[in-house]
Amino acid sequence: MNALADSRIAALQEQAGTRGELDLPVGEGCFRINLLDDNIALWQETFEQHTTPANLLLACEKSRGDLKDTRLTWVVGSAIRTATASSPEAVALLLSQLGVAPELTDAAVNRCPGLGKDLVWAFYLERHGWLIATPVAITNP
Repeated sequence: MNALADSRIAALQEQAGTRGELDLPVGEGCFRINLLDDNIALWQETFEQHTTPANLLLACEKSRGDLKDTRLTWVVGSAIRTATASSPEAVALLLSQLGVAPELTDAAVNRCPGLGKDLVWAFYLERHGWLIATPVAITNP
């Protein structure tokens, strides 16, 4: 685990306080960063089950085929897929291709430190259409 990644997650957790979530209103919706230790641990466990190098975990409608041919969805019943993006802009393009609204994509790019770089992030859509992100405390070697 990278100390810098840990410090960025700790800084976000401090901002969230005891609630463990940062809710950021975006237009009619919301972008939420879930920083609860249990949630981070769950995503970390999921990430460790994948053998392909990646810096994104995505809850998708389809488990097969090109990633661009599926949609981001909520976690229950979804296919958790990995992806690698080399920059925040590449993540924005991918989220857009997965059907995420532009304003939610922008919020993720602006509020997720290390996104598309050295920190693994998990994304899914909540039932109201809110984009939920969780930092995963593992970086690729």
